Amino acid sequence: MPEVDAKAFRRTCGLFTTGVTVITTSVSGQVHGMTANSFTSVSLNPPLILVCVDERSRMAQCLSSAKAFTVNVLGRHQEEVSRHFAGSSGEWRGTFVPFGESVRLDDCLAALSCEVYAQYPAGDHIIVLGLVKDIYQQEEGIPLVFWRGTYTSLAGDTSRRACLGKIV
Repeated sequence: MPEVDAKAFRRTCGLFTTGVTVITTSVSGQVHGMTANSFTSVSLNPPLILVCVDERSRMAQCLSSAKAFTVNVLGRHQEEVSRHFAGSSGEWRGTFVPFGESVRLDDCLAALSCEVYAQYPAGDHIIVLGLVKDIYQQEEGIPLVFWRGTYTSLAGDTSRRACLGKIV
């Protein structure tokens, strides 16, 4: 079987539209955060989610010693927050709010406070399962979306709305 080209694999996976999250945790009183789009719900009973973290990242080290973390779902207005926690922009001036056993971003669209449930090695990443202990969500908001290596949105484009529900 031929080997899959890593760049082609990444480009192909980039065609799958994802939301954008920031994973936060607190270790020894210090808050750590990381942008992640590899997040999904796993189970309703018990309520489980998963995130995938590069095994070489600081967040992988933090989650191996932390007992809790938060998945912060970003709104369209938070592209700079995502860039900051991805390591590609300057100082972030937002604030954290205590949330469960961890912290959340104060203006996120939604957040899930999780207890570390299990971790599994998977290639160059670690799959971290979280048992959801608390939920926060704003009443309104538009999600930040990532597609083809760029930030975008599902709302605000009238040409896209015109196509909803129709075969184009």
